[in-house]
Amino acid sequence: MRRKELPSILFLYLTGFSFTGGIEKFNRSFLKALHELSVDDFIDGDAYSSYDHHSDEKYFPRLRFKGFYGNRGFFVAYAMIKALRYNTVIIGHINLSLIGYIIKKIKPSIRVILITHGIEVWREHSGSKKKLIQMADTIVSVSNFTKQQLLRYNEGLEEQKIKIFPNTIDPYFKLPTLFAKPNYLLNRYNISSNKKILLTVTRMAYSEKYKGYDDVIEALSLLKNKRNDFIYLICGKAENQEQERIEAIINQHEMWDYVKLIGYVNDEELNDHYLLSDVFIMPSKKEGFGIVFIEALACGRPVIAGNKDGSIDALQNGKFGTLVDPDNINELKQAIDNSLSLQNINSSTLQQEVLMVFDFKQYKTRLKKLLLA
Repeated sequence: MRRKELPSILFLYLTGFSFTGGIEKFNRSFLKALHELSVDDFIDGDAYSSYDHHSDEKYFPRLRFKGFYGNRGFFVAYAMIKALRYNTVIIGHINLSLIGYIIKKIKPSIRVILITHGIEVWREHSGSKKKLIQMADTIVSVSNFTKQQLLRYNEGLEEQKIKIFPNTIDPYFKLPTLFAKPNYLLNRYNISSNKKILLTVTRMAYSEKYKGYDDVIEALSLLKNKRNDFIYLICGKAENQEQERIEAIINQHEMWDYVKLIGYVNDEELNDHYLLSDVFIMPSKKEGFGIVFIEALACGRPVIAGNKDGSIDALQNGKFGTLVDPDNINELKQAIDNSLSLQNINSSTLQQEVLMVFDFKQYKTRLKKLLLA
């Protein structure tokens, strides 16, 4: 039962526990912060998911959660009816815009907050999506880049309505206190201890050919004429068509001695894979933010990212790493060479600096300020 004296908040989202990805990581942390603010008696928060079967209790209590197993019609109908009882409704993705639009039309006094992540809003919309962008009381953007894209494609949108709300490091992300490379992974992948290791962690989808790992392979093929002391690990589940495309690129550049396709890495070993690397690299072109960047930084590893998307926010305009033009192979090659040549990196200091900006406590404070404004 909701406590009537507190602001009642309903978070409507797609998935947080059924799949793995950047938005899912955002949703899990968001749920955790929402729950903690409820426990602290600042708000009274509930959550409904279109696809999750249930919540993970360590993030969000099941008694305040309802999952709809992918039954979109039932989810929409139920959410629209129940949402009218709340002071604030948070729409976790633009694909749920119809619910937010109808709620606002029926009961304008309800505060509607729309969360925007990245490429899903980097274009002109129509119908309920366009209407919700205009009607929402507040739009949350995970990066300044996404904010600028919203303003670009939505003429007349009030800039002050868009609030920057960056991602965070998961509250259960195990921060290392020692930064040595895990020997068991060196042995598993048969990598010599004197090799410099580059790492990318991403889902490998044929329809999303913008992560830049293919460009990294090309840049490394040029760099191997100068140095051969590196190995590049690409971690992430790959679609068959994308696997074949990347294998063809590796063959084309004769890079099998330098590139390993690792496949899916479970959460229990993710931190160790970051620690295995000397440099984390993902010169993407369409990141809304890029949680993997701050995870790698939290593990004390230097980062190379692209300068044409939300990666800029994750790296704090270059403060936390190297930003390169992802379309310039020579610039990418030089950045890799420079990063592999770095000496005496203070991993502990790098970790502390990134936590000062992206720690979960900071995230929770930002959410409290947003919801109680």
